[in-house]
Amino acid sequence: MTIFKDTITDEATGAVYEIDNRVFSMCVEHQLNAIREHAKELILAAAPEYKQRNAALGLLSQQEIDDIKTEIQNIRTISNQKEGEILAVIWDGNESTRPAACDAVQAVRWD
Repeated sequence: MTIFKDTITDEATGAVYEIDNRVFSMCVEHQLNAIREHAKELILAAAPEYKQRNAALGLLSQQEIDDIKTEIQNIRTISNQKEGEILAVIWDGNESTRPAACDAVQAVRWD
């Protein structure tokens, strides 16, 4: 999977060259997966599986259940926003614009 730029160094001159063989669709897929994985980590940190299970079983107070739901929904909202930003980047198929499109996709970060 080609999602990162490569660099090579000319041993004779010491010049460094950047080679951009990134595949746009792979950049999008990688970035979407990174956002989803980060959201999953945040959800599990805020509401571990045992708390989610206890909420589903009715073992927690209504306030605790509401807090868990709110926290999960807040994370999902940000995740959906970031996914939307990634999917909003359109590559026109022109090889000269591919690096900029890949850069735009990879610039979408959680923070």
